[in-house]
Amino acid sequence: MKAVYEEPRVDRVEPAERRPVTYSRSITLVLTHDCPWHCRYCGFRTDGEGLLAEAEIERILKEAKEGGAREALLISGERPGTMSHIRDELNRRGDSDFLGFANRVAERCAEAGLFPHGNFGRMTEEEFGRVRPHFVSMGMMLESVLDDPMCAPEKKVAGRKAGIEAAGLAKVPFTSGILVGWGESQLSRMKSLEVLAEIHSRYGHLQEILIQRYVPNAGSSWPAGAAPTLEEYRQMIDAWRDWAPGVAIQIPPNLESRWEELLGELDDLGGISWARDEVNPNRPWERVEYYKRRCMNQGRMLQERLPVYESHCSEEWLTDRWMEKVRKFRERKR
Repeated sequence: MKAVYEEPRVDRVEPAERRPVTYSRSITLVLTHDCPWHCRYCGFRTDGEGLLAEAEIERILKEAKEGGAREALLISGERPGTMSHIRDELNRRGDSDFLGFANRVAERCAEAGLFPHGNFGRMTEEEFGRVRPHFVSMGMMLESVLDDPMCAPEKKVAGRKAGIEAAGLAKVPFTSGILVGWGESQLSRMKSLEVLAEIHSRYGHLQEILIQRYVPNAGSSWPAGAAPTLEEYRQMIDAWRDWAPGVAIQIPPNLESRWEELLGELDDLGGISWARDEVNPNRPWERVEYYKRRCMNQGRMLQERLPVYESHCSEEWLTDRWMEKVRKFRERKR
């Protein structure tokens, strides 16, 4: 792998007009916003909300079916099971712990014909092993190689790296990425990407990475910094192509208004939903048809994908059960 200060190669990228731009039609189930940590940039967390109600789970699944969703994105605060009121509620519902609850909700999603993708923050190899039969893929952002003193212990770089490595050891198809536009330098962005590429070189589990624009929410105490310039975006993309060829690059279009200007370089627009973005509620998506037209205007075709990429649709990465579900889905799409 090339060091961050070297000039990246750009000759391995297939011409844009030959590659589709992908997206996942998704709906989000926030299992809880509750989180024991108080990170400065976070506008997601709460203290006493509790777990997603059973009736609300069923309502969302009904909406997902009506809206044609394929992916169920299950998310939560970090380590909510360490909070006493969450433990009490889990006991009342008959769940052994928070991951037991998450697995049960994922099973309901699978029964409804959805493919669950989970992001519950840092997890151990053993914990990934527990959820692997119930989820088709998982994710957790690296965010940055720079430690912020006001970040939670599990948000520190060492913890994030350990969590991403644990997913690789557990053979879980994985999504990660970096957060940009919060005051970091371009050098730190490149170093963050290099860390992800190095981990992937050992485990091969990254399907995609996000270069995600930081957007403060109502609860965020960390102001936005300067966003990367288009040239800086392209430098990151070119370097990633060289360091981790075949691992898709996603830029969420509801968070980066200049996504069209980067359309020739990026691979994926991420999850797109008619429902709100639960992490960035003040940044709604446009309708899928809008993105299709915009892509077509630049000679790119927008193509739907599952939350598990074809690169990881094999016995190495998926259980027999999920392999069968993916196969049946593809047969129906033909």
